[in-house]
Amino acid sequence: MTLDVIDPYSLQRTFERVNRLRHVTAVSADIGFLRRARQATLPLPLIDRPQALDGHVFKPFVARPVKALRGKRVAIVATAGSGGCVALIGVARAFEEAGIRPALISCCSGSTIWGSMWAAGLSAQQMADFSLSWRPEDYLDIQWHRLPRFLLSALRDFSGLAKGAALERLFDSQAWSRPVGELEIPLMTIVYNMDLGDIEYLGSASAPEATIGQLIRMSVALPLFVESVEMDGHLYVDGGIIDPFPAEPVIADPSIDHVFGVNFMLPAQFQPEEVTGWQTHPLGLMKASRQLEQGNHLELARRSQRQLGERLTVIDAIDYTLLRGVSFYDLFIDRRRWPELIRLGYRNARRMLDGLRDSERSRRRAGNSVRPRARRAQLRSASSRAA
Repeated sequence: MTLDVIDPYSLQRTFERVNRLRHVTAVSADIGFLRRARQATLPLPLIDRPQALDGHVFKPFVARPVKALRGKRVAIVATAGSGGCVALIGVARAFEEAGIRPALISCCSGSTIWGSMWAAGLSAQQMADFSLSWRPEDYLDIQWHRLPRFLLSALRDFSGLAKGAALERLFDSQAWSRPVGELEIPLMTIVYNMDLGDIEYLGSASAPEATIGQLIRMSVALPLFVESVEMDGHLYVDGGIIDPFPAEPVIADPSIDHVFGVNFMLPAQFQPEEVTGWQTHPLGLMKASRQLEQGNHLELARRSQRQLGERLTVIDAIDYTLLRGVSFYDLFIDRRRWPELIRLGYRNARRMLDGLRDSERSRRRAGNSVRPRARRAQLRSASSRAA
């Protein structure tokens, strides 16, 4: 091994290749995933019949207001997370019950799919009805027929196996689809200019004429998997591959009183795992490589967390380990788990909102108990002066 390949950057890429090899091995061994992927992308007539999903994911609506946030400007910052981001529907339901309407939604990758529905003014139930009605061909468009030509041309003109056009058509076909500048709630999403190596935020303020479908297609473009999207002569992909917690718009907006970070794919509360002693365990290097692989993303999220300080409440919508390895793709392809994830997002968001509500009650009780004591002290003081 020469010195020019063991610099820190190359070393991290080596660890990432180790993780990727592990993921490829898991995919190869997971017959269930391969079957589901084939059913979704190459359905066979009569054999692969569409499965209807139950859209009744919520119990009856119960108002649970959080008075401490009444009249406050609240923002949502949602991480990346593939199909796991469907849990954002449950988060939206918890916010409806709390009487909280976001003033801004910033998202990336998969969370842009459901964040844009929320920003368009759909209720959580409408979001669930729409999402659970999809068929695989509605939002997946793998270019199997073009792959031989790409290979023969040494991958010239190839930037992804899927086009992403199906998702764009799906959203543009809806009556509520409109330019993002006309959304009921301002929306921002982070994208990465592959040509120039720059991060950009596109949305209601910076790209008001773009449609929801265009923004989503750009947000889910993953190099090699979903082809990049051209805009103004440059190719763009999902900005979540650089920064999966797109908090910059709310950090820069002093009018935002409180921020809810909705986390799907990073460790809980943005705290890294404890892997001390990894070197003494069988295959412990795998743990270390995963720790290093997520290190950049986690550090960026924690820096934003520190900048936001007490303005930030992190909601861990799902267990982030659900998105490890092959599950990252499986949760997007296999929609059967979406109702469960929606309910999970609701429960976890409601738990955090209940915590804010309980803290508010505790402060009120503490204030009420102090006032009588202060009044008694004043009376004793007045009595002593009179004597």
